[in-house]
Amino acid sequence: MASRGVAGSARVAAVALVAVLLAFQVVRSAAVADREGRPRLAATLWPSHPAVMTDQLLLAIASAAARGRPAPEEAQAAVSRIAAKAPLSPDPFLIAGAIAQSQSRGTAGEALLTAARDRDPRSRGARFLLADRYLRTGRITAALVEMQALVSLQSRGLEVFGPSLAAFARTPGAGPQLKAFFKRYPRSEASALSILAKDAANADLVLTLANDRRPRPDWRGTLVSALANDGQFAKARATWARLSGVHAPVGLFNADFAAVAAPPPFNWSLPETSEGVAEMDGEGGLTVLYYGRAKAALASQLLLLPAGQYRLALKVTAGDGGQPALHWLVNCAKPVKTLLDLPLKAGAATADFAVPAGCEAQWLRLQAMPTDTPQTTEVKIHDLRLAPSPVQ
Repeated sequence: MASRGVAGSARVAAVALVAVLLAFQVVRSAAVADREGRPRLAATLWPSHPAVMTDQLLLAIASAAARGRPAPEEAQAAVSRIAAKAPLSPDPFLIAGAIAQSQSRGTAGEALLTAARDRDPRSRGARFLLADRYLRTGRITAALVEMQALVSLQSRGLEVFGPSLAAFARTPGAGPQLKAFFKRYPRSEASALSILAKDAANADLVLTLANDRRPRPDWRGTLVSALANDGQFAKARATWARLSGVHAPVGLFNADFAAVAAPPPFNWSLPETSEGVAEMDGEGGLTVLYYGRAKAALASQLLLLPAGQYRLALKVTAGDGGQPALHWLVNCAKPVKTLLDLPLKAGAATADFAVPAGCEAQWLRLQAMPTDTPQTTEVKIHDLRLAPSPVQ
C-alpha cells in the first residue's frame, strides 16, 4: 500500500515538473541570440551559453517526465556545468530541485528550490514548485504565500494548482483558510471545486467551500451529476435547486424549453453530436435536426416522479410523416427499465405510463434511432406536458 502511495506521489511530482518546466521554458526572460524567437539558431550559434544549456536541459527533463521516465543520467553533470558558467544564476538550483522532487526526495528538493527562489524572487518556476511542495505536505499558509507571489508575477496561473488545492481541501482544518483564499482568487476556486465535484463524497465539502455559486468552469452540474450517478437522487435534486436558486416541483422542469440558468441533469441537457442537434427556438419549443445515420440521445432530463400513473403530451410540427426516427423514452434510472416509448409523428400525441414502486428516478430522453432507409428528419416539438394521468 505504501509503495503505491509513493508511486502516486512520484507521478504527481512528474506532472508538476512537466508543467513548470514547459511553462518556465516559455516565459524565461533571458535572451541570447534572439533565442526566444529562434531557439534552434541560438543553440547553433552559442551552444555553450548557460541560458541555452539550461533551455536544452529543461526540455530534456520535461520530455523524460512526460514519458514517465526519470531525468536523463547526464542531468546532474549538466547542472554542474551550468552552475560553473553562471554561478549567480538560480537555474541550477531550480533544475536540481525539480529533479529531486521527481525522485521523491522532497526535503532536498525543497532546500534547492528555496535557494533558487532566494536568488531570484521573481522565479516563477521556483515559486510554482515550492507552492506545490507546501500544499502536498500540508503547509497551506506557506503555499498561499508562494501562490500570491505568482499572481503578482503573472496575470494567470492559479488554475494549475487545482489538483493540489483539491487534495488539501480534504484535510482537517483546511476549510476556513481555503474559503478565504478562494474568495480572493476565484479562478483557483473554480478549478479546485471542479475537481472535487466529480466525487459525490465531496458534495458537502464543495458546498462549504464555495463562495461563487455560478463560476466558470461550471462545477454545479458536475456535482449534481455525481450525486445522481451515485444514486443519491433526492440529495442531487436538493443540491441542484440550492445552487440554481430554483424552487420547482419534482416533475418535469422547463417544459417550455426556456433559457434558464440551471444546469443538467434536472434541466435539459442538449448535447452537440455529429448525428443531430436539438436547440431551443426561443418560442417555447425545441427544434430538432437528425441525420438518420446512428443512434443518438438529443435531449434528456432526470425526473423524480413518485410511483403512480402519468401522461406525457406534446405536439410535433414540420414532421415528414414517414417512418418515425425520433422517440420520447422514459426509463427508470435504477434499476434500468423502459416505462414509455413514444414514436413521434406530426400532430398531437399523448401517452400514459406507470412509474412502479422502487423507481426513484427516471430519465426522459429524446432518442433518435436510425431507420432502414436513413433520411434527415427535422421537426419542432412544443406544448410538452407531463402530469399525473387522469386514468387511475
